[in-house]
This record gives sequence, C-alpha cells and structure tokens, in this order.
Amino acid sequence: MVRVSAWACVFLIIINNSFCATEHSCSEEKKSTMVAAGDDAEGCKASDGPKSGKKVALVLGATGETGKEVLKHLVNSPEFSQIVSVGRRKLELPNDSLYDKVEQKVVDFDNLDEHESEFKGIDQAFCCLGTTRAKSGAEGFVKVDHDYVLHAAKILKKNNCPDFHLLTSKGSNANSWLLYPSTKGKVENEVTALGFNHLSIYRPGLLLCDRDHRRFFENLLQSIARYTDGSSWWSVTTDVVARAMVVSSLTSDKNSVDFVEHDEIVKIAQNQ
Repeated sequence: MVRVSAWACVFLIIINNSFCATEHSCSEEKKSTMVAAGDDAEGCKASDGPKSGKKVALVLGATGETGKEVLKHLVNSPEFSQIVSVGRRKLELPNDSLYDKVEQKVVDFDNLDEHESEFKGIDQAFCCLGTTRAKSGAEGFVKVDHDYVLHAAKILKKNNCPDFHLLTSKGSNANSWLLYPSTKGKVENEVTALGFNHLSIYRPGLLLCDRDHRRFFENLLQSIARYTDGSSWWSVTTDVVARAMVVSSLTSDKNSVDFVEHDEIVKIAQNQ
C-alpha cells in the first residue's frame, strides 16, 4: 500500500475541488433522459403531505450520482411513504415496485417560483444539486451550486419544511480565494441564515463513483484514492455519503445546525 502524505492528500482534494461540483464530478449522464432544456441542474419535488403517518422526502439533484444513491436509500427506507424528485430532467427509474412511491416533476430552475406548489408538505429535503465549472463555466457553476440551491431552500423554508440536508464539500470556506470552496461556503452560510428547524451540512472529501465520461485528472484522482485510501481517510463512495444522509435524517438527537465532516460521514454509514 502506497503511503500518501497529508500534503499530498490536501493537494489532491484541492485539485478535485477545482473541477468537481456538489456531485464531485459524479454526474448522471448515463442514467437520465433529457426532457427539457436548461442548465446542468437537477431538482426536487414536493408533495401534498405524508401518507399513513410516514415521512415525505424531497430530493434535489436526484439524477446526479450522490442524489441517485440518496433516492435509492430513501426508497428502501420504510420510514418514507413518498419521495418526490423535481428537476430539469427525469430519471429512468428501476423496474422495482419500491420505486412506486417516487414522483417526478420537471421544473425550470430559472423560474422556480412558478413551481412553488411542488414544495409543499415536505418533511425532509435532501439537496445534492450541482454541476462542474468545466461543464458549465464559472458563471454556470455559481448559478447551479449557489443560486439554485439557495432559491430552492428559501421556497422550502417558506412552505414550512422543517429539515434540510445539504451536501457541500470538505474545505468549504466562504472566504476562500478559490471559486469552488468559496461558493460552497457562501451557500452554507446563506442556507444556515434561513433558520430551518434543523439543518445538516455534509462535507465529504473526494467522492468515488463510476460514470461513462470521466476526464483524465478526475480518473487519476479516483484511481489513486481507490488504491491508497482503503480507510476512507480522504475519499468516500457516493453510496456511503447517501447512506449517512438518510440515516442522519431519521435521528431524533439533532442540533439546530449540524456540520457533518468527512470522518463523521464515514462513521455514521458504518454504524447504521
């Protein structure tokens, strides 16, 4: 096993941040069907309320790799009677009766207020929304990872959603001179200021996932992580992150705001 120094890990994560979005470069191209034009954003849907006393979940970014895993864990949880996924494109859902409780709705993220009715009756909202700077440019990256996220959070808060779960990244810092951590840090601060009853912010390191079109440096980083980070010290699979998010959402012992750092994400998933 190759030993990776702390500085090397920091260097790798910084490189990763430069071209990975909330989905950390794990997007959904192989799984989704385009149904409307727009930016590289995935969205969520809201519903009319819980059925049979169980919870209704909303997922932003369900067509991305982490969001897709969140959806899978929600579908398999008996605590959720309904999962709503609203976004710019529809998912090709597995042919499994468990997915009958998933509803999908296409929205225009540039005119999200027109879809406010879709954000009512939500108990738990999960935001895995994101794009990459390489794919959308600096302006497009900020629009999706900051503007769309914040706008959706405001609509959810307005419609009395009590719990919001936000996926950002390790190293998020509103005062950073780098675009990626700065954007993530700013949206963390602004969503926190909305005053949800409970807010969990998840900050994983390098996300490991499989997709069809992977760039050279992205492929290099993931390969290094898979061979050198068996203990998940600085990298983690999207399945583990999603599992931790769903498990955390069902925990009764919560602070008003919880920052769930990389090591805690791994611990939650392992101890469920």
